[in-house]
Amino acid sequence: MTRITLYKIFIAILFCCFAVKGMAQTKDAKSTKVHHFTFYAGVGPNYYFNNLVLAKQKVNELNYSFVGRIMWEPKYNLSLGIESGYNRLYSVNADLPAPHGSAHIVNVAIPIRIVVTMKFFQNFYASFNMGQSILLNKVSTSEYGTINASTLSLGDFGLDIGYKRLINDRIYLGSEIKGTYSSKLQDKNIALVFFAGFRF
Repeated sequence: MTRITLYKIFIAILFCCFAVKGMAQTKDAKSTKVHHFTFYAGVGPNYYFNNLVLAKQKVNELNYSFVGRIMWEPKYNLSLGIESGYNRLYSVNADLPAPHGSAHIVNVAIPIRIVVTMKFFQNFYASFNMGQSILLNKVSTSEYGTINASTLSLGDFGLDIGYKRLINDRIYLGSEIKGTYSSKLQDKNIALVFFAGFRF
């Protein structure tokens, strides 16, 4: 064989290899669906920074949080979403002056917030959220029954730092530290949340 014939055979083989690789990539791209939205749900303990004056020593500062979040996550590092949940801020068990019996008090925050998240490593991210919270105050007494009250906190803020890993094409697992400030009663708490996410 001449050198020109070998050169033509080599070029033909290279062309076939690139053509097969290109068809395979096109087929994979068509078969892989792009997911831009993710729903996250999580639960974990939280700690309330006790700022009460009355019955300060009787406050149970360690409680729990549930979190739900829907995020729009394009291919860029920034994502946007909305978050809600159930944060039990604190509880109090107190004996009232005689003859009024005892009281059990629970304070809960239900947030409704806009979330902006920025990914700064492959699996690490930070989030800033702001919005409102519905504050629920539940008082149960041994002598006077139950009293429930609610109010709205308009200026609430939060900062989260977390880690998440994609387990398969749709499922995330991770955890995050959530710091929250509620302006209505100047409540502050921090939570450690373990969550799962589903892309759709």
